[in-house]
Amino acid sequence: MTKEAKILIGVAGAVLLGGVLLAIFANPQPKDPGAPVDTNSLIRENNHMTGSKDAKVNIVEFADYQCPACAAAQPILKQIQAEYKDNPNVNFVFKNFPLDSIHPNARIAAEAAEAAGEQGKFWEMNNLLYTNQTQWAESQAPLDIFVTYAEQVGVGNIGQFRDSVEIRKYDAVISADVTDGESVGVNSTPTIFINGEKMSSYQYDVLKAKIEEQLQK
Repeated sequence: MTKEAKILIGVAGAVLLGGVLLAIFANPQPKDPGAPVDTNSLIRENNHMTGSKDAKVNIVEFADYQCPACAAAQPILKQIQAEYKDNPNVNFVFKNFPLDSIHPNARIAAEAAEAAGEQGKFWEMNNLLYTNQTQWAESQAPLDIFVTYAEQVGVGNIGQFRDSVEIRKYDAVISADVTDGESVGVNSTPTIFINGEKMSSYQYDVLKAKIEEQLQK
């Protein structure tokens, strides 16, 4: 082999190695998707929760109001919430994760829930949005429907509610939730974490068993 050929092979090898290293650093491998995350770091003071973030068990749900699977999960989560509502060691936390690209009304629905929460009616609105999801999901005027829900759940100042939704008062709050979810690999809804462990299912038996396991620790 000539000296020139050896030089060309060496240069080619260096270029190839450089390309491999660049690909590795430009596209770092994701963390182990099964590794627990620091759930407390996901709980913001303005998130809606049933108890305290200092509870022994924190259940964090990332959800999209227009997502059919989230609506299917809602009765299960309501049942578990009811069972543990008097247990200060269990805290349920809701995090917004609207999938805007496929659910165009999800974000305004999140705004409606937050606006109802402004007047102490978050969980009531949360439930009604899921219960009546098919009524507003494809609506061209969802806010008008949300106003009727606000009236049903007892929001006192309807004008304030409408104004908050119209100006997208809680857009930054919703976006912060999305960022929190993306930071721990959330890419679909519902995604539920119990004490940092991502649940493979939202079925009642799975969630109940994990909660009880954590309570025994």
